[in-house]
Amino acid sequence: MNPGTVLPALPGAAPVSGLASAWRWSPNPMFTFTAALSTDGRHNLQVNVRGPYDEGLVTALLAHARAHDSTFVGQGRPLVGIEGFAYAGTAFDTVGVAGADVHGYHATENPELAAVTYAVFPAYASEISGRENGEEAWGRFRKMLQPNKLDRTPVPFVKMRYDNTRTRSASKGDARGFAPLDTLVRELGLLDDASGSFVEWENRHGDIWRADSAADGIRLTHGGTQEAVDTDRLRTAARTSVQ
Repeated sequence: MNPGTVLPALPGAAPVSGLASAWRWSPNPMFTFTAALSTDGRHNLQVNVRGPYDEGLVTALLAHARAHDSTFVGQGRPLVGIEGFAYAGTAFDTVGVAGADVHGYHATENPELAAVTYAVFPAYASEISGRENGEEAWGRFRKMLQPNKLDRTPVPFVKMRYDNTRTRSASKGDARGFAPLDTLVRELGLLDDASGSFVEWENRHGDIWRADSAADGIRLTHGGTQEAVDTDRLRTAARTSVQ
């Protein structure tokens, strides 16, 4: 498989101005795809965009990914965040990269190209730990991060489990699962007057917090310390913890 031969031969593919060995094509008015060769020339770094397209932003994403492709090409990491990115007019601070088992690009029409393709997308440092296993990476990329949108807001890395004795709502099983930050904040706010309830959550660094509700109030445990808190303090702690 030589992506340097396959990519420019795709229908409608045209060279990208300002980025060597890169091509852009649009299969329909809703989607725009842009691909660039990796440093070794044997892999495809690809940004798929649905909706409004920003040529400068996409070019910058691919240039940043290529400049750091030794951190992911051939490393077997399903999801990687390359920090240190910046582009005027956007808040993105990271370039996300997903492997072939995660993204599914070209999987149907050209499996050989799919196998050497990495999905590149605009991201935020708060979203990716770099320790995600294949299943977790697939879920984040396919269901939560909206990687094909150039105007999206952050979806911070949050894994949580909880049980509320008052609302009778609880997570399934003993493991922490991915959840939106809004879900965590909501459940923390429901700990008032819910003795015996708890909420436990983890951020991208692997740090863990636990809030327990008892008859005498709510206690927050983190890093070997415990303190009495109210739900406003808990909401603030949750939002701060995911940065």
